[in-house]
Amino acid sequence: MLSQRSNFMAFRSVAAAASLLIIAMAIVGCASYPSHSSPSGPVISLSATSFNFSSVVIGQSSTRTLHISNTGAAPLTLNSVALKSTQFSLTGPSLPRTVLPAQKLDYTISFAPTTAGSVSASVQITSNAPNTPASVSLAGVAEKAAAAIQVSPSSISFGNLKLNSTATQNVTLKNTGDINLTISGITVAGAGFGYSSLSPGYSLTPNQSVTFQIWFRPQTSGSASGNVSILSSSLAAPASVSVSGAGVTSTSTSPTPGQHSVVLSWGPSASSVAGYRVYRDGGSGFLPLTSAIPDLTYTDATAVSGNTYHYAVTAVDAVGDESSFSNEATAVIPTP
Repeated sequence: MLSQRSNFMAFRSVAAAASLLIIAMAIVGCASYPSHSSPSGPVISLSATSFNFSSVVIGQSSTRTLHISNTGAAPLTLNSVALKSTQFSLTGPSLPRTVLPAQKLDYTISFAPTTAGSVSASVQITSNAPNTPASVSLAGVAEKAAAAIQVSPSSISFGNLKLNSTATQNVTLKNTGDINLTISGITVAGAGFGYSSLSPGYSLTPNQSVTFQIWFRPQTSGSASGNVSILSSSLAAPASVSVSGAGVTSTSTSPTPGQHSVVLSWGPSASSVAGYRVYRDGGSGFLPLTSAIPDLTYTDATAVSGNTYHYAVTAVDAVGDESSFSNEATAVIPTP
């Protein structure tokens, strides 16, 4: 009896081992063959299912590109790519259109808000692919436009200037706002002051700068002051530059502390000219001190103690053509 029971248990052990072997072979077999085949039809794939344009100032725009690809094995027919919105717009190839496998079409989505606030919309796409219709959500925030201008310098002192001579200083305007800014007008208050090289109608884009000149030509002795205002309909108040100076009969009158006057003179051009332009190099290259002035003399009342200046003059004709530089004149300003 004992011998028969031992043989029975050995048989059961062999049978169990055979079963485990069959199961292991079945598992290995599953890894060897794919459970499904690759798609045989068209498949539409999008480069993004949403675009967030963040904040855009009213009057400006921001764009994104949507790539629509066919990742299937058969031609994809795009029937429509639709967007209904007054703040977003879509441009791209006309439809319907066939997209071959591994090919794509590009569409540009623009956000150009006209009213402030949060905006949302969606692009709806239909095709012959089984995974359509597809959609792309759009979002953005429209901010109110802000206009601002920076004036540098905001005040100018011409110091003491000989009667009927002209001194000029540069002023830079920079658009520090979010929208284009158009100069609608310039007004000058104060006897003997004026401006040049900036005309009403000049437009500045955001971060753009323009440089113009303010001049002082005293006709009478004594102190003078005034204001040059830059007007724009986009600004709540005009931008301005305060100006001051004094007309004297002799440049030997005591100058403003720290400032000196350099008197320049030159001979007339042999040809017909509209005026002369004075340049100064204070260490960073020659920069214009004046627009085209009719005089044969000029007083630079902005020279500072301890500096060395180089001057040159050009002749300017009636159409704005400019000659080459004259010979240089050097002025060494003493340190008090």
